[in-house]
Amino acid sequence: MIGLKRGTVALIEHQREWEIEAKNTINILKNILGDVICNIDHVGSTAIKTIKAKPIVDIAIAVDDFNAVLDKKEQLKNAGFYYRPNSDLGEQLLFACGSLYEGTGDLQTHFIHIVKKDSMDWINYINFRDYLNKNPNIAKQYETLKLSLAAKAPKDNGREMYLKGKHDFITHTLRKALVKSYLGKKVNIKIDRPIGYVHYKENYSLTYPINYGYIPGVFGGDGEELDVYLLGVDKPVNEYNARIIGIVHRENDVEDKLIAAPDGVIFNQAQIAENIHFQEKYYKTYIEAIYQRSCGVIVFRTVNGKREYLCLLQNLSGTYSVPKGHLEAFESEKDCALRELFEETGIKVKLIDGFKKEINYVFHTSSGEKNKTVALFLAEYNGELNIDHNEIVGYQWLNSKMAKQILPNGCSKVIDDVEMFLCPTI
Repeated sequence: MIGLKRGTVALIEHQREWEIEAKNTINILKNILGDVICNIDHVGSTAIKTIKAKPIVDIAIAVDDFNAVLDKKEQLKNAGFYYRPNSDLGEQLLFACGSLYEGTGDLQTHFIHIVKKDSMDWINYINFRDYLNKNPNIAKQYETLKLSLAAKAPKDNGREMYLKGKHDFITHTLRKALVKSYLGKKVNIKIDRPIGYVHYKENYSLTYPINYGYIPGVFGGDGEELDVYLLGVDKPVNEYNARIIGIVHRENDVEDKLIAAPDGVIFNQAQIAENIHFQEKYYKTYIEAIYQRSCGVIVFRTVNGKREYLCLLQNLSGTYSVPKGHLEAFESEKDCALRELFEETGIKVKLIDGFKKEINYVFHTSSGEKNKTVALFLAEYNGELNIDHNEIVGYQWLNSKMAKQILPNGCSKVIDDVEMFLCPTI
């Protein structure tokens, strides 16, 4: 099914027909507009595969020159694309299809959004679609909101109420989609607050110990150009080309920040937090980093002359691991390991001197590839546990052979290192 009466709000299950129709429409538009098109893609809810949508196909076209499109207005009309000069879409051109515009009925079937190349309009169309396709849980939240709004909307004139109801969700989603789209990418940064710059606030002043700037022409959640902290450059600069290695998610503000560093320079989440603490201490933040560092403890006990290892069943992943967690700013690795052990099991131990092993692995998220290093220490404990059931479902004490079978590969290899360290083997 494609097409909906103007002003009506109705949502149906995603259909393969929409994808086919979008491809056919794109081909027709390419034939008409040719080199005028810089980029063209299927966008909107019909391009999000896991949610219900209004059966109207949205196509976004990026161009250098609006006049070049308007010069082909008659050709577009002859192919069924009708120019809508009084649309409320701002710096865009809108063409529409359907029997409503042909004068033979009341259906709208397609909207063609003409935007400027590299504009925020183009960026937002693509980011919104990609972000929801990569994050089905957030897409489902969007669907739930839309269904709720659709149920409340008047049958024939509920469009305005429906659009207003989605506004806050879309604004927040675009904010997150924007910053996540830059993870791992190289960007040109304009530095407007170099090292040593003093920023005078109403009640205090900030002296910048690092370079701080923005990506020109890209606008963040506050309507200003998207800010970037530049790490790993120890002298003031005016501009810099660097790779985005992290995001500062601000929970009590309308904007987020990016973290950049020169190629090959690594900062983990704790190091990032330490470098930006001078400003971010005034906000509640969460740092998403490409390079992550965690610390933990291999805990063993001795029962009837046999060594057993503590294996925790994680609530979130449903898999076994050892006590461990993210390193925090201004925290030593040993302090982190002991803190995580206490938070997860309620026990306090003394780490055994001379043992530390690191494991490294790569994992994939909706934001892309992440790299994690885990530093593992060693401790013996023979008492009772007080498990935090918010994080840990349960636990087992297992001999080395059994522990290696259920622990992740990296941790299981460390068990062998522990056995060698504690020689002679019991």
